[in-house]
Amino acid sequence: MTPTVRVVPAVPSTAYSEILADHPVVIVSDVIRATTTATTAVDGANRCVPVATVADAFAEAGRWEDALLAGEQGGEAVPGFDLGNSPAAVDAIKGRTIVLLSTSGTRVLRAAEDAKDVYVGCLRNVTATARMVATTKRDVVFLAACTRGEFRDEDRLLAGWMTRQLAASGYELADTLTRETLDQWGNAPASAMLQSASVAFLRSAGFEDDLEFILSHVDDLPYGIRFTGGELVRANE
Repeated sequence: MTPTVRVVPAVPSTAYSEILADHPVVIVSDVIRATTTATTAVDGANRCVPVATVADAFAEAGRWEDALLAGEQGGEAVPGFDLGNSPAAVDAIKGRTIVLLSTSGTRVLRAAEDAKDVYVGCLRNVTATARMVATTKRDVVFLAACTRGEFRDEDRLLAGWMTRQLAASGYELADTLTRETLDQWGNAPASAMLQSASVAFLRSAGFEDDLEFILSHVDDLPYGIRFTGGELVRANE
């Protein structure tokens, strides 16, 4: 049977048990900014532990002598955290344990952790992730972490790029949304996401360095990132 790829916007009401029932490979996306921050953390030889709540973050940090708390809630800094959900800031950190919390992306990662194979998707490793996932010959679910219930342009862009590469590897498109995402975003340039509300937030909040980092680090990593054992690790072929 030909494997399929399905794009699913993840909102609070998402029925994860139904989505994961047939044991698909899962790609979780929150390009601005959690999955980009997480990928950058792992690239810097850091241990990265995504968590779903502030309480979980402090509890997890207590397990590691070298832990740094990174993240945000509702786009705001979290009291007691060491840094924000910032790929530009995390890029300067090497060899630490980073406990990462975000409003959307890390919660979706935790919600999907019962899947056998969960990958973190961002613009940094599109080709490597698509190639690794395609070798499984299993159905793929692309879970896009929505912000305030919106399937934002940056995640539509990544979904389109991933879907295009998987379709080229023989995957069938599972539904209308997946087809529309491929048609509208599959060949779009990275700059196509600049009209996103997420980009407007970064600019208004003074996070232009994160926007510049994301746009200047496209497909620059040769490996995927897997979520396994509660941590994010390199997934080398």
